[in-house]
Amino acid sequence: MRISLLATGGTISTKQSGTGAVPALDAEVLAAVARQSGGEVLISARNVSRLSSRSMTPASMWDLACAVEEEIRGGSDGVVITHGTDTLEETAYALSLLVRTPVPVVLTGAMRVPGSPGEDGPANLAAAVAVAATPRFSAYGPVVVHQDEIHLARWVAKVHSTRVAAFGSPPAGPVGMVIEGRAVPFFGPLLSDRLPSPVAPCKRVELLWFAAGSDGFVVNAIKDRVDGLVIAGAGGGHVSPPLAEALVEAATGGVAVVLASRCASAQVLRATYGGVGGEIHLLASGLVSAGSLSAVKARLRLIFGLSAGLSPAELFVSGE
Repeated sequence: MRISLLATGGTISTKQSGTGAVPALDAEVLAAVARQSGGEVLISARNVSRLSSRSMTPASMWDLACAVEEEIRGGSDGVVITHGTDTLEETAYALSLLVRTPVPVVLTGAMRVPGSPGEDGPANLAAAVAVAATPRFSAYGPVVVHQDEIHLARWVAKVHSTRVAAFGSPPAGPVGMVIEGRAVPFFGPLLSDRLPSPVAPCKRVELLWFAAGSDGFVVNAIKDRVDGLVIAGAGGGHVSPPLAEALVEAATGGVAVVLASRCASAQVLRATYGGVGGEIHLLASGLVSAGSLSAVKARLRLIFGLSAGLSPAELFVSGE
């Protein structure tokens, strides 16, 4: 079995410098670490980038998706991607939009710099390889493996900024675990998030976060310069009346506006709260529900979907 290891940077690849830890380790070094876990797996290494994940963009996610598909076409039986943890959840979801997965595709990273006490990179790499070498996980689309937990790209989120156990899936929990070096599923995969004909990103979508007192100032300033907006509303998808009026005006003017929730475990409501700024008003006035998709992932879906010529209604069909 041949596993491709694609390195993009992140803490798992860092070395200490005079200004702090920076990505420095080559993909082959990481592959050598992964090989120490044993097993009859041939691991090939490829450098895709060497970035802190804060520098990842939709364009670099597209490039990574192309690299993953190249490895699959080249005969890889599974793909492991090493990545920084800050935007790991976003890249995982972007890949779920863009990549066909006839083989398992697994993303992993680390919270502790290599060589530091209790470094978690080697264990995460070993677990990721175990999942990538388990064919049944191809049906799950790209997954994130961290601390022996297997998370779907749709649900995974970084839930703590410093702890080694940094990732969770607030709406549903992990879909499986790595136990004694074996990838064990807990429940079956969801329907695929993959777009029908993905293309490189060419649309600008901004994400706005509602807070108490937010009004239409920012929306009015940028609505003529963007293709889409995602608003992370409070609770089940609620904003103040002044912000609601600006969002509705933007949607009426042709901007694709998607309503998400800022809650960690979220579901945009459909028919509970009335009044200006409630979800009934917003959805009836041209906004489209992101359902249970997080705001950052709804933004990626809108970027790649609009770029592929899909409408918001096609991208967020049922608001689930």
